[in-house]
Amino acid sequence: MAASPTMNGWRFDRANSRLDFYYRGTRVGHITATTLSGALALVAGSTLTAPTGMSVTTGNTTTVVGDSRVTAGNTRLGAVETFAVTEPTSAVVMKEGTNPVGAITTSNGIFVTTGGATISKIIAASTVSQIEA
Repeated sequence: MAASPTMNGWRFDRANSRLDFYYRGTRVGHITATTLSGALALVAGSTLTAPTGMSVTTGNTTTVVGDSRVTAGNTRLGAVETFAVTEPTSAVVMKEGTNPVGAITTSNGIFVTTGGATISKIIAASTVSQIEA
């Protein structure tokens, strides 16, 4: 059944086992048991609430203008591990990863060195050194 040019709403697509949604007769997306897809965009001032978390499985999360903010919690880099006694708040928690090699051109970086015992930095000239207390 073709949608009329004035149709707004939902239609179950049995052939693809999904719930399609239409705006002015054009299918703009669909929902299945595991996905929400289509020509959706959040506009300025929108709030997206995900009560159990969100994952980006392909690509990156990018903030074009403004800040990336963590209001209550931590920024974590790498696999999440629990703290033995008290977990910090408002902290950057880094898991050890691959140490950098070579020049980083006009940038710099901070990372946890192999073994996790030290925090190091790399500057544009490919100089790596420990960050001391």
